[in-house]
Amino acid sequence: MSKDILVLTPNGRRQKVHCTPDTSILQVLEDVCAKQGFRPTEYDLKHHNHVLDPTTTIRWSNLPNRATLEMVEAERTRQETNVVIGLLLEDGERRTGEFPPNTSLFELANTLAPAELSSLTHPTILYMRQEVTGELALRDKTLRQLGLIGGRAVLRLLNKAEEGMQANVSAVYRRPLPAKDDKVLESHKEREPTHTYKETPSSGAPEKQQVQKKVHTETFDPIDLIKKEKGKKTQVKHEEEKTVQIRDSDDNLPTKEDVSMEVDNFEANVKSASSSTSCLSQENLERRLKIEEEVTFLGAQKAIAFMPEGSDEEMEDLPDTFYELTVEEVRRLYSDLQNQRLDLENTPLITGSKKEELAKQTSQMRLSAHKHVVVRVQFPDHIILQGIFSPDDTIEVVINFIKAHLQTPDKPFHIFTTPLKETLDPKITLLEAKFVPCVHMHFKWIQEEANAKYLKEEIYSKTTSSDAASILASKYRAPSSRNLNAPENQRTSNAGPSTSKHSKMPKWFKK
Repeated sequence: MSKDILVLTPNGRRQKVHCTPDTSILQVLEDVCAKQGFRPTEYDLKHHNHVLDPTTTIRWSNLPNRATLEMVEAERTRQETNVVIGLLLEDGERRTGEFPPNTSLFELANTLAPAELSSLTHPTILYMRQEVTGELALRDKTLRQLGLIGGRAVLRLLNKAEEGMQANVSAVYRRPLPAKDDKVLESHKEREPTHTYKETPSSGAPEKQQVQKKVHTETFDPIDLIKKEKGKKTQVKHEEEKTVQIRDSDDNLPTKEDVSMEVDNFEANVKSASSSTSCLSQENLERRLKIEEEVTFLGAQKAIAFMPEGSDEEMEDLPDTFYELTVEEVRRLYSDLQNQRLDLENTPLITGSKKEELAKQTSQMRLSAHKHVVVRVQFPDHIILQGIFSPDDTIEVVINFIKAHLQTPDKPFHIFTTPLKETLDPKITLLEAKFVPCVHMHFKWIQEEANAKYLKEEIYSKTTSSDAASILASKYRAPSSRNLNAPENQRTSNAGPSTSKHSKMPKWFKK
């Protein structure tokens, strides 16, 4: 987006300069001085009593459109010195050199990286948000035009593969999809899900896995069928308005009996689909009630072991570059922190005893709503050990539970939660650690060994399916509706109607 800058010169004239966001302040000053006959090294540009830095661009100078600048005499004559340039190559190597401001970008790149420059089909140099692409553009652009007349700067040399593609857009890490056979893809296309069974997530619970069932029924689109019926009805009306001869000659028009038959077929299809959906939900409810018959228990605490769904490629650790924050993500985090600070400032102050009382009420509500805690411990070989505990159980009970299933229980280990890796205190309870109704922990040996065995060998042969483990976990971590409704009933019973019949007469009124 272009901008128009109005500059007030010392001779009382006004000079209008048409510039872009990447135009430097020095370039604006030199253009005005060339037209009005001044020496640019003896003047500065001023905006609202603020002297602008000549090395910055319009984009970063915070100037509005049609801004008015003033030429003022500089405190000292501006002198140009050699610029120390660091040229960053595509492989991450940085080469430095010292150049005068009149040096073109092509000469700079040819001096520091001649081999890399000749191998690029579309050489591009980036400085801040300015992008110079092509050999001709590099020969015409100098360091002074970029606003570099001294100091140090870092430029980036890369290859712009396609025209119209921004070279400063960073690549996004995407995991390659696993290759599938054509037969499997065709079978997935033929099948279409008609109903999905999804557990309702509870507060503080991790993301739950969905259990889906697909029913093979004849697919139909009711919207298209209704549109066809409307089109046929309008066609019948138009034909009735015509002469009798045309209606008699046209035998292809649908009759009212045909339309009524199609409507009946549509209603029958809708009824069949609804009946299949009800049957599917009934099957899911029956499976939820009898889920303990599907799983294979390993011992106490209703322990089971299962492997999560997904290929081995998806379970591999992502590189560290995947977790590097972009500029947009940092801005969002900063905005969230500001909103959180405003919320804390606007929250009324409460005493320490009141905070403890609120914390106890929250713990009592969780304790009354959830009688069980689902604990999952994930091992480095991706197998997950699941157990059902009480909110009053300590972390030490969980540690003993894990030791009972390890192949080498005497070997020291520790368990922790993420994110913000935090080792757990064995003395606190699951309720105090805020692990109600569920928690996902991680296991690690203190002295890690290559190809180490974690659980007993017999456990790997008695694993449970992932969907069955999810249904079992949701069954025990779901809140009890009776316990949730109990506090409301108690409030209504305690806060009864305040009428004159139930109120007592004060003693002073009786006298």
